[in-house]
Amino acid sequence: MKAFVSVLLAVGCLLALPSAALAVTYTVNSTGDLPDNGAPNGVCETTTPGQCTLRAAIQESNASTLVVDEIHFDAAFNGQLADTITLGSLLPPITNPVGVNAGLCATQAGQSGPCAGVDAASLSYGLSVEDTNTVEISGLAITGATTGIRVVNSSKSFVARNNWLGLKLDGNNGSGSNTGIWLDPESDNAMIGGTAAGQGNVFVNNAAEGLDIEGASNTDVLGNYFGVKADGVTKAANGKDIEITDTAAIPATDNEVGDTVSGGAAPCDGPCNVISGATTSGIDLIGNGGNEKPATGPTTIQGNYLGLSAAGTTVVANTEYGVFTGKAGEVTVGGPANGDTNFFAGLGTGIFYSSGEGFKAMGNRFGNGPTGLDVTSPNTAIFISTLENNLPVTISGNTMRMEGGVGIEARFGGTEIKNSFIEGAELGIWTKVAPGPAGSNLIEENVIGESTLNGIRIEDNGNLVFGNSIYKSGAAGIRLQAPAALLSASKNRIGGNTEARENNIRESGGDAIEIDNTGEEEASQNEVARNKGDSNAGLFIDLIGATTNGGILPPAFDTALQSSATGTADPGALIRVFRKATAEAGEIESFLGEATADGSGNWKVTYSGQIPVGTIVAATQTSEAGGTSELATATSAADPDSGKKDDGKGKDDADGKGKGKGKAKDTTPPQTRIRKGPKRKSESATAKFKFTSSEKGSTFQCKLDKKPWRRCKSPKTYKGLKPGKHVFKVRAVDKAGNVDPTPAKRKFEVLAA
Repeated sequence: MKAFVSVLLAVGCLLALPSAALAVTYTVNSTGDLPDNGAPNGVCETTTPGQCTLRAAIQESNASTLVVDEIHFDAAFNGQLADTITLGSLLPPITNPVGVNAGLCATQAGQSGPCAGVDAASLSYGLSVEDTNTVEISGLAITGATTGIRVVNSSKSFVARNNWLGLKLDGNNGSGSNTGIWLDPESDNAMIGGTAAGQGNVFVNNAAEGLDIEGASNTDVLGNYFGVKADGVTKAANGKDIEITDTAAIPATDNEVGDTVSGGAAPCDGPCNVISGATTSGIDLIGNGGNEKPATGPTTIQGNYLGLSAAGTTVVANTEYGVFTGKAGEVTVGGPANGDTNFFAGLGTGIFYSSGEGFKAMGNRFGNGPTGLDVTSPNTAIFISTLENNLPVTISGNTMRMEGGVGIEARFGGTEIKNSFIEGAELGIWTKVAPGPAGSNLIEENVIGESTLNGIRIEDNGNLVFGNSIYKSGAAGIRLQAPAALLSASKNRIGGNTEARENNIRESGGDAIEIDNTGEEEASQNEVARNKGDSNAGLFIDLIGATTNGGILPPAFDTALQSSATGTADPGALIRVFRKATAEAGEIESFLGEATADGSGNWKVTYSGQIPVGTIVAATQTSEAGGTSELATATSAADPDSGKKDDGKGKDDADGKGKGKGKAKDTTPPQTRIRKGPKRKSESATAKFKFTSSEKGSTFQCKLDKKPWRRCKSPKTYKGLKPGKHVFKVRAVDKAGNVDPTPAKRKFEVLAA
């Protein structure tokens, strides 16, 4: 409320000075437009005896000095269209402190609003404040002028309340309006609206901007309606609702749109602004070029409705953007408190940011209204581009109820995306570059549900994906793919080294984690660390393409026991072993332990406690280059010192007396690997596959599409395939009859010739 305080201080200072005249209250009693009769003498009177017009009152007030006069309107002005003053020429600029107050009435439009109107048809402005501080204008419906109210030449501490800019007293739109209120450079400390009932302004039907703050600072914009009429719901579009910019020489700093709302989120009252219906942007911080430059900031936007009615239940969409920050600096949209929430609905992009320093979007809600009712969501909730940004961007604690589209799109890296809830998007979080290999975003502790494609899609490098909960994705829960015609998506890390940093991926329509480097000659290297999840329709980790993660194969198990596992892998590789609750290929229950393979490739992982006999365990290896393999699986046997020994027939003796003399039964299934297959897309109707098993002497079973499993040998060739998508699967069966529970799979498409 700094602007309001500044008004009071300025008034106090003026009253404390020696005055050349006493403050006077002038009462406008006519809708005429005659000037004052003769030289100013402290009496507002035209050539018609007893008549005081608005023009005459301004002339008289301008003549007084060092006092704050008042211009009031008599009781005959009661909010009817007939109470409109039609100007024949420009009013004299207001050049001395004054309060122009027509009052608050029950208007002909049916809503509470201004008592008087000003029709400035074809004129450049309705009222102008020039070279003076401490002016308040309230209770006027101003229409017709190019600019309704202009505040120029560094006129500070201006206040506008209960005005309608572009709207007549009968609720109809005025004509010819370009800008509702314009604050020019260094016209600082303004208050536009207020937090009490009846203090907000209505800005509608302005072709350029409802409110234009150009090079002015410390402005508070509170409790106004932009783009909707006084009923709070009827659309009357501005080009932009609010524009805040620097000039080439003067920055716009410390401006605030809205404030923390207390006492409930609906309807939009108190400091909350309705910012809706714009043909371009609800709030624009970059301007139109030329002398307008992106706002230096800080600029704070909180507690507002963007694209909603005043009740928060009806969508009145901003066509392109809710908040368009561009390269503006130090912008905060929302905040940590409940009352800081901005509510976004409808069309376009909710927040669009591009490379300004110090951007934060926190605690906002998209597609979910203040009453809890789901409303139309933006096509993209938050778009981030950091190509020229040197500081981290913070996206935290936002709620997005989407109807397709993208929850958060982050380009070029440097963005922290944390603690947000995203549901119903096509892509929940999408990181990408266009063009280039940049990345390095932090995606942490988000809940992402019911994405029609992927919960998280990554098309760039160096992202850290920790501690997210991802459920019911239509395809893969997390998908990494090479950007089109660019370098591989590489050096990403999915999951961390602690339980808190494990991603929980469940109920995906495809793989839990899918990494696809198809078509790229340069190998990708992405680490998949500790993660968990269940009920995923595909593999838990699926590497697609020969160069994906360097073509790394899963490690091999030699033993799988209750307290440890051993095997072979690439020398120096990091082996992680996990416990599985089921034989599902897309399920991991928990982490058991890790170790590094020695120079010969041998490894041993010892668990912190024993697991039951018959538990399925899974292992990955991560090469020294940083790429992680798919999972290998085995079934745990009893520890040699567990008190159970073999009877020579493949069964443990219950009494543990060691009667058996034979070898323990082989319960470890083999691992199957497709070594070579057809191109992902080809016009050839023939497909040839080569495959191997981790155990010598294994046989194989193959299937194509929905056909049954049939015994096969490598290579396996299919001829005369029909155009369309196909899926080939193969599984190994070892000599003991153990069947690979995670068949190798390859998708391919035959194109019509």
